[in-house]
Amino acid sequence: MEQELLHQHIATVTDKKKDPNYGLVRGLVPQDLLKRFKIYCVENGVDNSQGLENLLREYFELKDQEGKESK
Repeated sequence: MEQELLHQHIATVTDKKKDPNYGLVRGLVPQDLLKRFKIYCVENGVDNSQGLENLLREYFELKDQEGKESK
């Protein structure tokens, strides 16, 4: 099972690297945020790439809603 998940992760990342609709994001974050992020990914059954995408979408959707409500 673990090998299958690893293979799926590698295939997904490789596909995204080749996809012109995707770009690379890198950065350093405090250890407490890194730990929370990794727990989020495990709990949601996603790799780091998908976890980051999910959280960024959620954040910006929330900000968009806040912007609409304040107008």
